[in-house]
Amino acid sequence: MAKPQHILQLSEEQRSSFVGSFDRVLSDIDGVLWTMEHNIPRAADGYAALERKGKQITFVTNNSVRTVNNCVRRFAKIGMQVQPEQIWHPAQSIVNYLRSINFQGLIYIIATQPFKEVLREAGFQLLDGPNEFIEESYESLAKHIFDKEPVRAVIIDVDFNLSSPKLLRAHLYLRRPECLLIGGATDRLLPVAKGVNIIGPGAFASILVEASGREPITLGKPGRALGELIIGHFKIDQPRRVLMIGDMLAQDIGFGRQFGFQTLLVLSGGCTREQLLAETNPLHIPDYYADSMADVTQMLGEAPRAHV
Repeated sequence: MAKPQHILQLSEEQRSSFVGSFDRVLSDIDGVLWTMEHNIPRAADGYAALERKGKQITFVTNNSVRTVNNCVRRFAKIGMQVQPEQIWHPAQSIVNYLRSINFQGLIYIIATQPFKEVLREAGFQLLDGPNEFIEESYESLAKHIFDKEPVRAVIIDVDFNLSSPKLLRAHLYLRRPECLLIGGATDRLLPVAKGVNIIGPGAFASILVEASGREPITLGKPGRALGELIIGHFKIDQPRRVLMIGDMLAQDIGFGRQFGFQTLLVLSGGCTREQLLAETNPLHIPDYYADSMADVTQMLGEAPRAHV
């Protein structure tokens, strides 16, 4: 497979061909526009330049901790006017999926409170917990994980208060053949600072997958169910005319390549140039890469805006 090309090393002819080869942009957010520590300089300019070229931009995030409205406000702070419907958030994607299959029934959920509120507001009935510290005995454990509730789906995403009893309870519901296993974010490691990762929700979800033997329905990147929802929603019939932008090889580039989209990796978040060059899985190797979205502005021949 050809090595990815840095967008600023493309010839004028290659740049023109690349820019004309896509109409729609799907983009990650964290690590592309901002990190936990700071905003990425001039990243917003790259999207403004793409919009001036007539590209339609949609943001697809695995970060369910920040609500859609919080995202909109954060975008506004860096000078971007992004509408809520431009943001695909794991909780909303799960709502869209459940509606698409006309889901009826009780859901056991492991997630944050804002995530749960999205599902409750959409009319779904949820169970959660135990949310309290339990006595360390098998008798106490049994009282908290065994019940006869008619749970028809287990949903797992980020939960900062995840506990062993929650996973055990979820696993027991999944013994029932009709019970679905639905996952949100898939990240096994989350970059929280330069050179610092913490264990992500994907690692905990994999415990349930392995224990239950179930194939999860994944509504975070790089989940197939998420991609099919997006393709159906936007009626995408020419995948190569879609550009996926992200900072993670497995989640973002893997997602894009799985569906035949073109891919652009930015090195401003969870992946270094060394990691990119060391990657051997062809599904995780992008078509193009850039140091950050500021390079897109330069590639399109626009001077960066003055920042005060």
